Amino acid sequence: MRYLKAIAQDLHGNGHANTVILHFYQQRVGRPDELIHDIVGSDMSSCARWTGRSHHDALDLNKSRIASFADSFLRLNWFNPASHWRRTLVVYVDHFGKKGRPNSVKFDFRESTTSGGQASLVCNAAAYDGDSDGVLETFTNSDVDRNGVADNVDKELIRSLGTTFLGLTWYAH
Repeated sequence: MRYLKAIAQDLHGNGHANTVILHFYQQRVGRPDELIHDIVGSDMSSCARWTGRSHHDALDLNKSRIASFADSFLRLNWFNPASHWRRTLVVYVDHFGKKGRPNSVKFDFRESTTSGGQASLVCNAAAYDGDSDGVLETFTNSDVDRNGVADNVDKELIRSLGTTFLGLTWYAH
């Protein structure tokens, strides 16, 4: 299984994330998860600068698709102050349809309460493509923007995040 771990940070201390860190992992049975891509986007409020490393057999990731995913991720306001990595978002394809296309994208919002502590699942969400046409049309009723109400704004955030994640094609069947 492949998954993406996304981290956003406010390095300027102004209450807004300006750096996005994307870790693309490959998970294999009986082995530790392998970090395949390590991409950092900085100065997200203006012309973003992307740097990163790719390991062997790495995919060619399109910078505009990465930027689209990062923009969707930043709309969640799920970020950390400088030098902290307590909040992360893990995104992965959970199921494939009969045509071999992804039909379930899962989002695990994780947070550790202590520095260096084990991250706990604090919220999860999912987007579904029920007819395998490549369009996510059904969403869990989750309050991903943490305003106390699970509404259409949350569903749009889930749709946008799921669509941009699928655009990265970081999944394997």
